[in-house]
Amino acid sequence: MIQTPRELTQLLRQGKLIGLADEIGFSVACDPQNDDAVAKLLQLQADMESLRRGDPLLPTVLVQDANQVSLYVTRMPEIAFDLVEFANKPLTVLYAQGKNVSSVLFDKNPEIAVRRSLNAEIQRFIGGYSKGLLTLPFETSMPPKPAQDVIEGGIGQVIQVIKKPQIMRLGFNGEVEFIRR
Repeated sequence: MIQTPRELTQLLRQGKLIGLADEIGFSVACDPQNDDAVAKLLQLQADMESLRRGDPLLPTVLVQDANQVSLYVTRMPEIAFDLVEFANKPLTVLYAQGKNVSSVLFDKNPEIAVRRSLNAEIQRFIGGYSKGLLTLPFETSMPPKPAQDVIEGGIGQVIQVIKKPQIMRLGFNGEVEFIRR
């Protein structure tokens, strides 16, 4: 199933979903600006929520570096750059309002979750794609069956020890609330 970065890029541009594996485990990814692809990802989220127990699935924009965060966040507090850039463990940050993502994502909530990948292969792929990826992180070593059924390609390898990301909410003025430590 692993294809070349060029083939995966083509799939994303066609509105397809791909599998992605990095330090937090398996995720399904799509182009964040493609309405149809985002709708498919959100449908997978809804289907999985009914089968899943525990933490809810959080659609997350996966970026190459802290500079890409500003592409997806309306107002980025000053501290946000440092938080993202210097995180040496997986960190998902919820920002009050997103941008440059399909409006389908914001139908219920204007917040946007963003995480910088710590995996060099995934960072290179995102850099080559020239924008972030909207992901649905399952935080598992194997993709669940519904996810296997919708992906058309994949990149990365799940490491032996999956690291669930810390999740924090960052307000416009730098207020911090930890959701998961």
